[in-house]
Amino acid sequence: MIKLDDIRRHAAARPDAIAVVDGATRLSWTDFADAVDRFAAGLVARLPEAGPVRAVFLADPSGQLTVALAACTTLGVPCTGLDPAQDGDRLDALLGALDPCAVFVDPHHRPLLEGRTWPGGPASSWITLDATAADGTEPAQDVREPACEPVPGGAGTPEASGAPHPEVSFRRLSESEPLRRLPEPRHRESLGVVPGGQRITVRRAATEGRGLVALIDEFGFDAHDTHLVAAPLWLPLSLQLARTLLAVGATVVLDATRDAQTLAALVTAEHVTTAVFDPGTLGRLLAHPASAPLASLGRLRCVIAPGRHVGRWTVNAAWERLGPVLHLAYTTPETGLSAILTPEEGQVSRMRTGRAVLGTTLAVLDAEGAVLPAGRPGRVAVCGHHVMDGHLDGEDAFVTLDAGAGEQRFFVTDDLGVLDEQGRLTLTGRGAGVTSPARDRALDAALFRLESDLLNLPCLRDTAVVRVGLPGLGDALVVPFIAVAVGREVSGHTALRTACARRVPSIPAHVIAVDHIPYSPTGRIRTAELLEAVLPIITLNLQLEQSVHQEVSA
Repeated sequence: MIKLDDIRRHAAARPDAIAVVDGATRLSWTDFADAVDRFAAGLVARLPEAGPVRAVFLADPSGQLTVALAACTTLGVPCTGLDPAQDGDRLDALLGALDPCAVFVDPHHRPLLEGRTWPGGPASSWITLDATAADGTEPAQDVREPACEPVPGGAGTPEASGAPHPEVSFRRLSESEPLRRLPEPRHRESLGVVPGGQRITVRRAATEGRGLVALIDEFGFDAHDTHLVAAPLWLPLSLQLARTLLAVGATVVLDATRDAQTLAALVTAEHVTTAVFDPGTLGRLLAHPASAPLASLGRLRCVIAPGRHVGRWTVNAAWERLGPVLHLAYTTPETGLSAILTPEEGQVSRMRTGRAVLGTTLAVLDAEGAVLPAGRPGRVAVCGHHVMDGHLDGEDAFVTLDAGAGEQRFFVTDDLGVLDEQGRLTLTGRGAGVTSPARDRALDAALFRLESDLLNLPCLRDTAVVRVGLPGLGDALVVPFIAVAVGREVSGHTALRTACARRVPSIPAHVIAVDHIPYSPTGRIRTAELLEAVLPIITLNLQLEQSVHQEVSA
């Protein structure tokens, strides 16, 4: 997020212009500056005087969260977003590694943190984001606010004996007197979480500054933009874009509903020009009738979404309903925004393809780490302004390479891909995160190509390929799909079975029509949730088929 000095600069230039919109709450730049100033004053009194000072948040996008993040940036306190859908063991591991002294949590996500422990947990301050309810009343709070306002690490602070941690509401901290003088920032870095594990990325202030400038040059953001945040702020791409738009003085509109009709109304009412969506929310918007007139408004010019699992139907529907605005991003927590598939390129290129963004260099490496020429598949490596400086645990995943512009420091990803003569990258496989049955590299590559083929079919709204090894099914593929329209399930089923038989003939495929494919905001399919929904249906279908065969044989 941006610092108080930057907010004050925008407030001096355009004091009454709107900075943040959250439902009925509208903060001008003057209001935003005052809110951050007061909240930072209340927060700084609760921070320890020594040692690493870190914060985490587990909350939906809101005006209060935006103020809290800006206050943390002002004070130099890295504030890391946590994915509420990750399992308890991973959440415990992340809290142990980060050891936050401040926790920002809204009532909806608070139960996920109850009972969690980490080294400094008993002394950490919990700040409840207590947004006003829709009817204007104050929501009920379960907040234990010490009358003496103890400072963690000081006298009167609970020790690690299990005493209750100090708690305070956002509104209580916001009643503090403004700071007379801004303290020296504690740290000049930000921390991020790698989904699916316990790795934590580190980016220093200089790296973040270069990345911000590169984004502005890439997309032409300016103070006249109105940016819609329709993805959680713990998603690095979402937070990075919100920070960039605020940095140039634009208006940021926050949505936590992920409701298609609400989002369509926001785009219209707030005159939105740019937006970030997670893939699931984007799909729901495009499938809803309320999105039909959005292209005719003429103001929306840039929509960005993680593109690793976006299919042809989404690209075509976005062009029809939103206009030529959808940019699909290749992004990871380690590399940041690395490649983009523009709206025009999306009409003629395969899915999972993109060109390097400004300030980024892509390379493909062989098994020995040498740079491969165009057309040869290998491991994807990224160098540029958005790439992290390292991991918090110090493990180094960087190599020094000469990809044509002298020696540069590249981060070697877990993705497999190929660069063409024009420098476009097409992902061809995953080097890690493969389910246990699919450890064979050749077979994994075939499954990835199959999934890519299916995503390019215009007769499907969405699909996925999951390999399973389960009693009753054996080694098999589960291929759920959403038909492009009601009544088109048969044609979709036929197309998928044909593609599966062509690409992976050695493994039986169970193709099944579904109404919904669950995604995380990063674009990853929630495999466990998906299988829980479809496996009973597949098992029932197999039993019915066996009964029919037995009757015919008899």
